[in-house]
Amino acid sequence: MKKLFIIAALALVIGSLSIPAKAAEDVLIVNLQYVVSQSKSGVALRKQSEDLNKEVVALRDEISKALQDKGKKLEEDKTLLAPEVFQERLVALQSEAESKQLELQTRVQKIQEAIQRASSSIDSVMSPILTEIVNEKGAKILLDRQAMLFGDPKLDISAEVVKKLNKRLPDVKVTIK
Repeated sequence: MKKLFIIAALALVIGSLSIPAKAAEDVLIVNLQYVVSQSKSGVALRKQSEDLNKEVVALRDEISKALQDKGKKLEEDKTLLAPEVFQERLVALQSEAESKQLELQTRVQKIQEAIQRASSSIDSVMSPILTEIVNEKGAKILLDRQAMLFGDPKLDISAEVVKKLNKRLPDVKVTIK
């Protein structure tokens, strides 16, 4: 009885040792952040995003300076204007400031939506690539590198994904609607 128990325990240990080797073959790793940052379309998206951000900052600064100049001018003219005329111009300036702020917020929102659409187009092209590679390699699980502490570099398919993504989507346009 004791021999049977020892044989069963050995079989269990030997069997469990072979599972990790098989499991490793069934798992692939991809660093999605790396793929997007290194792909041609990801680089194009980042460049366009930076340019649009600079545009927004310049527009904000331009609006701010114009409103400050108008505010200073109004303050200088305060003693020359009747109180009701000054009040009218002050209200008009405040209304203009609110309008310009809304205009700027609308522009920022449209830019964010355009960047999101461009990013989604990268994702939509990358998704079938990932599926294709997983099927080619016969893997059962694909993990994002960011969700892992450690993984065998041989299981990482990120470079392969970048190559295929560069062929299928060499560029992406951020189109503001």
